[in-house]
Amino acid sequence: MGTFENLLGHIIDLEFTTHESMINAALLWDLEEYQLDSGSFKGTMNAVHTLHTQIASTFRSNGVFIKGEIPKNSYLFASVESEGKITHNGLNILEDELIVLNENDQVDFTASSAVNDMTIAIDKDFFDAAFKNYFNESFEYDTLNKRIQLKENTGTVFRYVVKMMVAELMLQGSKLQNDPSFHEKTEEEILQLLFENMDLYKERKKVLESELNADKIRQYIEKNYKMNICFSELCCSNKLSERTLRLSFKNLFGLSPKQYHISYRLGKIHHAFLRANSNLETVESIAYDYGFTHMGRFSTTYKYMFGNKPSYTLKNSSL
Repeated sequence: MGTFENLLGHIIDLEFTTHESMINAALLWDLEEYQLDSGSFKGTMNAVHTLHTQIASTFRSNGVFIKGEIPKNSYLFASVESEGKITHNGLNILEDELIVLNENDQVDFTASSAVNDMTIAIDKDFFDAAFKNYFNESFEYDTLNKRIQLKENTGTVFRYVVKMMVAELMLQGSKLQNDPSFHEKTEEEILQLLFENMDLYKERKKVLESELNADKIRQYIEKNYKMNICFSELCCSNKLSERTLRLSFKNLFGLSPKQYHISYRLGKIHHAFLRANSNLETVESIAYDYGFTHMGRFSTTYKYMFGNKPSYTLKNSSL
């Protein structure tokens, strides 16, 4: 039985859609997605499921934060590019590498600006057997940094091929539904694409201490996002200068710690409005619960971030 058997032949086709639709799609995978970059949002998500895989191509016009789980008994391989800073697990995502996760790992992804990602999720037992057959060794990777290096200068080509593969498969709806041999052939091509582009002996660049410090502060922000954080005190307790933290945080996440805190909290409350019952809850009650006390300032900041007033989002909540 394949991990994706219940979705066999299923196609996701969202073209230049709203962030709310992207959030709905993310929830199918138990992922939470929040907008970190201000402005009107448009997104595209195309995905195809075979018996043992899901292959997808996604575009987001704004920076995002995505966190959650991946399907049980599977690997997730992701190749990402952005106009801004992009990280996973608090480490920069480099051009020629794959993020690789298994069911014990958390998705922990941030992008400070428009972003494209190509993902391939594969049934773990199916992949392990195919890998052993192809390389004559067991599948191993850097489980600390959760990375596999691609062969030199292949990142762009790899993402392009994945995107084209998804587009071609989306035109084969009837075969995806009814032709087992088509699934088998497709899965062989997906595995071949991965195996031919992996560089199993190339090591990731050394993680800098500044990156580790910035991610430590990020984790603190995410745990305490409802609070008003004094970053000078936070720097003092962590033995960091404010300038050092600001530069390292900006270099890693594309935002200052204060900007990240505001954007993260706004993203959280945006989700809360989408999930709320507008007949039972008000903008004010939800805003206070998320640490916003000045309604006029909050409304202005929220509209700048998402393009609509909080009352509009709450009134049109649909999740």
